[in-house]
Amino acid sequence: MKINVKETGKKMLKEQPVLLLFLVFIIMMIISKPSFVTMKNIKNILIDVSIYGVSALAMTIAIITGAFDLSLSSNFAWAQIFFCYLLKAFENSPVCIPAAMILTILSCMLIGSFNGTIVVLCKIPAFIVTMATMIMVKGICLVFTGGNMMSTSNPFIKAMGKGTFLGLSYLTYIFIAIIFIAYFVMKYTRFGRNLYATGGNYKVAELSGINVKFCKFSIFVILGMAAGVSGIMFVCLMRAGSVLYGTDLALTCVAATVVGGTPLTGGKGSVLRTVLGILLIYVLYKGLAFLGLQGYFNTMIRGIVLLLVVSIDAYMNRNAR
Repeated sequence: MKINVKETGKKMLKEQPVLLLFLVFIIMMIISKPSFVTMKNIKNILIDVSIYGVSALAMTIAIITGAFDLSLSSNFAWAQIFFCYLLKAFENSPVCIPAAMILTILSCMLIGSFNGTIVVLCKIPAFIVTMATMIMVKGICLVFTGGNMMSTSNPFIKAMGKGTFLGLSYLTYIFIAIIFIAYFVMKYTRFGRNLYATGGNYKVAELSGINVKFCKFSIFVILGMAAGVSGIMFVCLMRAGSVLYGTDLALTCVAATVVGGTPLTGGKGSVLRTVLGILLIYVLYKGLAFLGLQGYFNTMIRGIVLLLVVSIDAYMNRNAR
């Protein structure tokens, strides 16, 4: 059986541009820097992907539903700070760690609930509401810490951040579990189908009997929960929290979503493709750092890659139509 390489390449470029770019970059790195694909480096990339990936999955679901959250970065910072504070406050308690985790996630969900309530009841665009919340929560973080870093020396937290199983970090396994949950919810549950319908056409979804207000509200709660989980994972890795950590989280999540092929217009998309998108971003980031380029060049090239992928996707969709 003869394989037409040109046609196969065109088909892959049309259907999976992110995967194609990912493979091309990996091959280039293997050729130029074979040491890039060591187990240690792969493990470190997967840890970074896992922490931001949890929030990227939530952002993808939000964009599919037609929502958006600029406050994700500030919520992420709050999760780090509050989690470190609770670990210290409950230091001598037998339920220190589970209590701190639950309260941290609930506090982030409360922030998400605030966003959802304002967006749904007041009918204010999510962009405006979450931008205001972003500034407000950042201010709360600064007041709470006095601008200082919070830290923890809890041995369990250290073990979670540094521990491995079969060569992969515990944090990576948490991310994999969340991928399966997100995929199952969006693919096989009525709630997931309602989210797609809400993002596809709000009025039609409402007329068909879907509780679109609940769908919109729940998305912001999910975003808050994701920010809380990401913040806890980050503390496990760094054993510290600060308002300065993760300032690029929201935009990185949007970039991963768009690079993964989810349109900002809503109604379409896949959490699995977002996993590919954030993998591409971090492999690119680490690869360029491995080649000795400074962080400023990394930021610039990541923007170029984002623009390139979106342009290719728009071109292919236009030709298909």
